Amino acid sequence: MSSPKVVLIEDDETMRTLMGELLRMEGYQVVSLASIEPEDDVLRRLLEQKPDLVFLDVNIHGRDTFTFVRKLRSTREGIRVLMSSGMPLESESAEVGADGFLMKPFMPDELLNKIHVLLGSA
Repeated sequence: MSSPKVVLIEDDETMRTLMGELLRMEGYQVVSLASIEPEDDVLRRLLEQKPDLVFLDVNIHGRDTFTFVRKLRSTREGIRVLMSSGMPLESESAEVGADGFLMKPFMPDELLNKIHVLLGSA
């Protein structure tokens, strides 16, 4: 069985790099993206790559990603979505179809535990 694939969409390069390394050390396949633009291309890429989980920051380059998650949900079921923000936007994230939410700043163990739960490997 192949290891689960996680797509990280985070515009902060340091955060994206650190999370990617952490997940790789835990045995996940990781694809990192710095943006959701162009949106149609990113959605197509997600459909082609069939990740098990998409982790994305609520605010990427000044754009909220709620519309992006709605579009992803309308085109592909089965991908778990974990959103994150420095603002308490858990209910808004759930309303657009996110499976989970992490408040920033978070500890590495919090990220790993949330991903394990969402992927059913906890």
